[in-house]
This record gives sequence, C-alpha cells and structure tokens, in this order.
Amino acid sequence: MTKLSLDNQAEPLFITQEIEAELISTGYEFEPPPIACAVRLCDVLEGMSDAELALQPGEIADQERERRQNKQFLAR
Repeated sequence: MTKLSLDNQAEPLFITQEIEAELISTGYEFEPPPIACAVRLCDVLEGMSDAELALQPGEIADQERERRQNKQFLAR
C-alpha cells in the first residue's frame, strides 16, 4: 500500500448538466456526497472546556466565551 501525498491527490471534478445527462443516459448513477458535519459549531464549542475554548478563534467562539462569562456573573 502506498502512502498518499498532496502530489497524488485528484483534482476536483466539475460536470456540466449536459455531461451529467449523458452519463445518466448511459446508466451511470450519481450519489450525493456524504454529509461532512451534522453538528452545529456552537454546540461543539459549548462542550469544550474553558482551556480548549480559549484556543478557538472566531466570532462564534467569542460568543460562547461571552455567554460563559455572563453565566458566571449571573451565578454570583
């Protein structure tokens, strides 16, 4: 078994509607790609520890940090 490298990876393939119709007429069956993610990012961030969350960039992570600060402030 050979190890894959970036040089060996296939480039994305884009098919026009005309080519797709031709392939279908010859018996080719198209299957939708698998869903890459089925969980919302805010739900993932909510499950992280404070230390893990501190390492995450982005607006949604900022919102989760603010939510946690407000939760701690209200608990006092």
